[in-house]
Amino acid sequence: MRYVTVKNLEPDMILGQEIYDANGSLLMSKHTVLTEENIGFIIFTGVPGVYIDDEFSEDARAEEIISDEVRRSALKIVHDVFIKAVSHKNAPEEEISELVEKVTADVISNDDVMDNLIAVRTYDGYTYFHSVNVAVLAGVLGAKLGLNKSELKDLITAGFLHDVGKVFISVDILNAPRKLTPDERSKMMDHPRMGYDFLKEKYHFNENVLQGVYQHHEWFNGGGYPRRLAGQNILFLARILKVADVYDAMTGKRSYHDPYLPSDVLEYIMGRNGMEFDPIVVQLMSQELCVYPVGCEVELSDGRRAVVLHNRKGSIMRPKIRVRDTGDVIDLTEDRKAWNLTITKLLI
Repeated sequence: MRYVTVKNLEPDMILGQEIYDANGSLLMSKHTVLTEENIGFIIFTGVPGVYIDDEFSEDARAEEIISDEVRRSALKIVHDVFIKAVSHKNAPEEEISELVEKVTADVISNDDVMDNLIAVRTYDGYTYFHSVNVAVLAGVLGAKLGLNKSELKDLITAGFLHDVGKVFISVDILNAPRKLTPDERSKMMDHPRMGYDFLKEKYHFNENVLQGVYQHHEWFNGGGYPRRLAGQNILFLARILKVADVYDAMTGKRSYHDPYLPSDVLEYIMGRNGMEFDPIVVQLMSQELCVYPVGCEVELSDGRRAVVLHNRKGSIMRPKIRVRDTGDVIDLTEDRKAWNLTITKLLI
């Protein structure tokens, strides 16, 4: 599998993944042979790029943390929760619990590096894709930080629902491609409180879930919102959510910014260690967050280009790669002859 931006897609390429909309409906099946028509459709959805299957990258494989079936189900349920919230109605709580149970089992069994694939999302329904991504990434972080199953279920639930308060804010404010006015910013900063109030009124989630939603924009140094909590006064689940939320928001395309590279976002998070983010969570991410996802093309320090084949924990900056021109496979960690070779750029 190899990640290809939409501008570089060509007819007869074979789609290496499913594409679905924000309601979990399948838009295009894996193994579809691309035509000019469906390439145009992919571009129309706003997806910046997709994975394709070819001989050159056939051994570049990374398993999703959750299956396509579970991800599609998650999108549908989150979509349902948010749409009904607009009318102050609640979705079936049993469906949310069943979904959380499945995702919790998957993140507990995951022993890979985090975010080994680029999340593919359509332009419409950003909030739903974002909510699912945050829940899964937060769950993986929580599992690696030693949370027990009950705590993980609370964390993942809060991840799915952390932005539900945004349904009560004008779309013009949410998607404004400009700096918000002081009044607009004040309204935006109230969404954690509105989400908390809505969930407390309409559902039966425990206080950990509710406080995770309420506190996910608090900063470790007390500079966040809405209550300017700091340090240990912020629920640990919320400190994990904070990092997952920022990471996924920055690596996704928004009306006011193009997606940042994973390596740039990790650098941002590490630079705000102890200020915006909990040092414990940052340390884990610096060791295990995949900055060069499998199947992506990279540029090497000697000018050559290569495709990432495999990442390993503890060595996220030096994956196994295949050189584009020669097909040579190089393990940047294990191969002593390659120790002076580095990755200088992710090409997406």
